[in-house]
Amino acid sequence: MIKHSFILAGVFAAFATAIAFGQNGDITQTDFVFNGTSPYHNIAVTDSEGYRTLLFDDTHESRMELKNPYAGQFEYTEYFQMIWLWKPDVKNILMLGLGGGSTQKAMVHYHPEVKMETAEIDPMVADVAQKYFSYKLDDRQKLDVIDGRQFLRRAPEKYDAILMDAYTQGRYGASIPYELVTKEFFEIARDHLAPDGVLAYNVITILKGYNTSDIVASIYRTLKEVFPQVYIFEAKSSLNIVMIASLKKGATELATLKKSAQALVDAKKMTFPGFVDRVDSFQPKAPANYLNAPLLTDESAPVESLSQGVPKPATPATSAKSP
Repeated sequence: MIKHSFILAGVFAAFATAIAFGQNGDITQTDFVFNGTSPYHNIAVTDSEGYRTLLFDDTHESRMELKNPYAGQFEYTEYFQMIWLWKPDVKNILMLGLGGGSTQKAMVHYHPEVKMETAEIDPMVADVAQKYFSYKLDDRQKLDVIDGRQFLRRAPEKYDAILMDAYTQGRYGASIPYELVTKEFFEIARDHLAPDGVLAYNVITILKGYNTSDIVASIYRTLKEVFPQVYIFEAKSSLNIVMIASLKKGATELATLKKSAQALVDAKKMTFPGFVDRVDSFQPKAPANYLNAPLLTDESAPVESLSQGVPKPATPATSAKSP
């Protein structure tokens, strides 16, 4: 997760009771593995019922099954795998935001040909991911402790895919840092993509009917100003959606994606569990209100107010983070 450099750390009121709610609603004792305060986050790591969870402020940021570091992640992280449907030859990926490194670990584990680079602004997050979430750096897994937009401005290379999972704490709660969601930022990202490259963006929102949330509509409209095609994958177990912005000009439909997904699995080019099933969450249509939604620019990007209707997470799966 990337956060504003000027956000001040608050208090750990959300963690004071040291409890977690089980799936059946019962309160169960939670063991705190780590507590810390950085200039950007209040950070906690907890263990409960076989899972390790990373918390920033009052949101669940990442989750890992203690017996298997590649399992237990929140559902929405799996939709980052959809980039292979638009770019089957992905070799290098940049992700802005680290969290517990769930997405990063999955990319290098299930795709031996992939090199992964991450930009994370908070050095404490970088330390916590390595110490407590089995995130390991090597020739294929790189990490830069730097603001994401600054990193892209300086980066000389182009990437097959850029993944975004960026939230900060503001007056209305969690919201997307404005500098990572504007038209100008998306133009920078586009210019750092290889031919037919893909950008994937996690967004937490309330979907009223079919994708009528203000923040969804604004991000969709802003992406469409820069990318020929934008699509949505809606998580079933949370309020997350993942937007896919493609440089390919031709539109696509669910049946075509299902066929492509099965072909990747049959050819053993895709081994990520449940990949074909996740394609069913594909939404090809634009949000109904997107043409009337605000265009987000460096001069005007009211992402906090657009996000203020988003409730606090009821379960870990509603998190806003880069796992």
